Amino acid sequence: MDTLIESSRLGAMLDRQELSDLVRTERLWRDLGKWSEMASLYVEDSYARTTWFEGTGAEFAEASKDQALNRSRHSKHPITPTHIEVVGDRATVESVAEIQNRSMVEGVEVDMTMYCRFFSRAVRTSDGWRLASFEGIYQKDSIVAVDPRDPLPVDWDEVRGYRDSYRIWTWSMRLKGYSVNQNLIGDDRPDLVAAFYRDAEEWLHQG
Repeated sequence: MDTLIESSRLGAMLDRQELSDLVRTERLWRDLGKWSEMASLYVEDSYARTTWFEGTGAEFAEASKDQALNRSRHSKHPITPTHIEVVGDRATVESVAEIQNRSMVEGVEVDMTMYCRFFSRAVRTSDGWRLASFEGIYQKDSIVAVDPRDPLPVDWDEVRGYRDSYRIWTWSMRLKGYSVNQNLIGDDRPDLVAAFYRDAEEWLHQG
């Protein structure tokens, strides 16, 4: 009996390690511009949604490539996988995360930081665990001038009209020509967060 318990625990630990590696590697490939490698970590019918994108994982990788190469938007995504649940061949992974971006706006160099959680559903495949979804749960964002002597080129009247949890990101992505959904999951909308978690739990346990 002890051997069976230890074997089960070892299997659970291996699943958690592979899932943790999966979500960290997906963000690393995105940051390093390894677009095909990033796409390979998603299943074909996957779903991804961010402030500026909605579509499949493969389309997400292609859109990220366009953003980096054609729209001069380069961000970094440090994450810490924190909560992992596994039920059979399905899993959910929630990570504490930041999105870090340095940009030139009207001649002023600025650093923007988004504080959020990344949430993914994952499925076990013949090639190991792969991502079935990727979404952000947004908390707050900020902007500072790299040189504190520079005035921020921000229309605060405009910015305050956007969602509290991702208003700087909305403003900055609109500058790049993106339309930003104002009904995304964010801590300023606990009703949306609660519904999102309920749906994820139902998917995990009931399919």
